[in-house]
Amino acid sequence: MPKFGRRSAVCLTVCLTLFTVSVGFAKAYSYLGYKWSGYPIAIQVEASWPSAWISPLASAMGTWNAASSPFYFNTGSSGHSMYVQDLGYLQPPGKTYINRSGSTLLDTDTVLNTYYQWSTSGEPNKIDVQSVVAHELGHWLVLGDLFGGSDTEKTMYYSILPGETKKRSLETDDINGINYVYP
Repeated sequence: MPKFGRRSAVCLTVCLTLFTVSVGFAKAYSYLGYKWSGYPIAIQVEASWPSAWISPLASAMGTWNAASSPFYFNTGSSGHSMYVQDLGYLQPPGKTYINRSGSTLLDTDTVLNTYYQWSTSGEPNKIDVQSVVAHELGHWLVLGDLFGGSDTEKTMYYSILPGETKKRSLETDDINGINYVYP
């Protein structure tokens, strides 16, 4: 069996060091590669949206607005809609539909799935409206879902547990993502 020589050991050390450094500086957000051409982006709240959910929506918008100085959301009649509908148990609590042309985002719509039980106050065994809306607005900002074990606390993590409210606020990586897309 051949032994590693000094040259192989040096190469292995350099390669491991480069790998460690590159992993340490990896992006911890997912940018989908396109964006809005201008802002603000007006969110149209459809008639199906429960009135008790207006405040959590406004809070989620404010969270993202505070994270990026050039980009911001407001409400209005834009065609970019928030609505609710029973999508059934095979669909997630929130779903965002995106329409784009090349690298320009043209339209987004988000539906919250009324198959699930919802809460505006963090009740156990119910899905938190503000957390899901904050996550879906991240998709409006063209940030993708995160799936890593170190991403579970981030707003853009792909899932949420009933009663979980910590995703109402953004983690540093969520903020870095929006500021990368909209500097």
